[in-house]
Amino acid sequence: MTMNSVCIVGRITKDLELRKTQTGISAVSMFVAINNGKDKDGNKIPADFPKVYVYGKQAENVYAYCHKGSLIAVTGNIKTRTWDKDDDTRGYETCIKANRIQFLSTKQSDSNSIPEQETEYDPFSDFGDSIVIDDNMLE
Repeated sequence: MTMNSVCIVGRITKDLELRKTQTGISAVSMFVAINNGKDKDGNKIPADFPKVYVYGKQAENVYAYCHKGSLIAVTGNIKTRTWDKDDDTRGYETCIKANRIQFLSTKQSDSNSIPEQETEYDPFSDFGDSIVIDDNMLE
């Protein structure tokens, strides 16, 4: 039996951009900040920032109703894609392809933005070139 399922709750780290795939399907990609709490000594455990792809009508809804700091729940599956880079090496990306997004914060509660530490630190600033959202991610 094969099982590939993930469920996360976190806050969107940047304002969203609605794009279209090569076949015209609406798409949004975003990083979600996941708070990991504190260790047994009370020290903050660094947050995780998985990349999430959302497609179709759900992508349009996320774009229309969510923004930087919105609290969301994502259920989906883990996907890894590869591509050939300009320097003849292979590029890899592991992300979450969302099957369902739940909006957990209202417009009023969204005024509470992401804590300053998480908004100032961008762990993906040196991650490389942007990528094209590919229809193969929909499989």
